[in-house]
Amino acid sequence: MLKEDAYCICKLYTNRPVRLQTKSGHTHDGKIVHVDADYVYLQPSDGPSIQTRGYYPYPPGGYFGAQNQITTLALFDLLAITLLLL
Repeated sequence: MLKEDAYCICKLYTNRPVRLQTKSGHTHDGKIVHVDADYVYLQPSDGPSIQTRGYYPYPPGGYFGAQNQITTLALFDLLAITLLLL
């Protein structure tokens, strides 16, 4: 798939559930939350989740909190993009 084609399809499917397959054979299910000229940003769908925690210096005194995971994939590495009908 051409990078330009992948960009157009990802823009069309933003905020929709998709399955992305890379040229190396990996598949990623989730919702496209953003796409730029080089990358697509995917919020993984429900399933085995990984929790990350980080220290944030704001508000004063800071806090530790869990964050949503976002998977970043290069557009040139995409082989297929499938819209999932749930």
